[in-house]
Amino acid sequence: MSIAVWNVITVSLRQRVTPDALLGRVNSVYRLMAWGTMPLGAALGGVLAELLGLRAVFALMALVALAPLAVLARVDEAALSGAGGEAVNG
Repeated sequence: MSIAVWNVITVSLRQRVTPDALLGRVNSVYRLMAWGTMPLGAALGGVLAELLGLRAVFALMALVALAPLAVLARVDEAALSGAGGEAVNG
């Protein structure tokens, strides 16, 4: 469930702050980075599990996954409007 919510939020934000002419390029780079780094993350997770143990890896990755929430909690409407996106009235 959280992955679906994350995808909706990030795609919506990307569409809002990216000019229409660049949207396809930005999305393709995002997908390349997201999907292209998955094998590297899996290998790194395996190495860390060997060194630290499986529980430690899950705890560490939970913290890494929660870190963007701290950043996103500081983003508000004014910051989005100042980032180049048009303010949406609604």
